[in-house]
Amino acid sequence: MTTEFAFDNQILVLDGRVLEIFHRDTEESVRYHVAFLRINGQPHGDGFKVRLGRASGENDIVGGRRWKMTAAQFAEFRDFIALAIAARDNDVRS
Repeated sequence: MTTEFAFDNQILVLDGRVLEIFHRDTEESVRYHVAFLRINGQPHGDGFKVRLGRASGENDIVGGRRWKMTAAQFAEFRDFIALAIAARDNDVRS
């Protein structure tokens, strides 16, 4: 199943177990397999600071993207990213 979340000049696409981020101002995209994905969202003023990238160690994030989102954007993002987290946490590989 493919699903998308768009805000500002970016579109995040979850296609099965791969999350890809496209930006309007560049031809390049960034891809993450959900097994290597880590997300952190913290309240900041009236909105949220969000970081998404490659998991490293116990709690670190390497590379990735950082955004400031309104509360409404974050609510939509949270619903979208829950699907990626579910795909990561329900890994059925042996």
